[in-house]
Amino acid sequence: MIEITGTELRRNMIKYFDLAIEKKEQVLVRLRNRGTFTITPAIETKSGKRIAKKTELEAYLDQPEVQESILRARADVKAGRVRKFTTVKKLWEGIQ
Repeated sequence: MIEITGTELRRNMIKYFDLAIEKKEQVLVRLRNRGTFTITPAIETKSGKRIAKKTELEAYLDQPEVQESILRARADVKAGRVRKFTTVKKLWEGIQ
């Protein structure tokens, strides 16, 4: 992973695009007071449309078993099947 500034990206844009495409290097761009962004190559579908390539986290979250787990957890919270901890000490007491 490489982190650069917006100025560095403007100076060497092709270099960083090539790193993202050819070397599969993750390039983070910091823009002053605007946040941090990732350069990710798009992939083309059979219809010719371009879509953003999924990150490892997005691919993980799209798995059916992960989606089911998230839905079960939301249902537990909605039904009140949760425990709240205000300190680390109380957290460990609840585990023991």
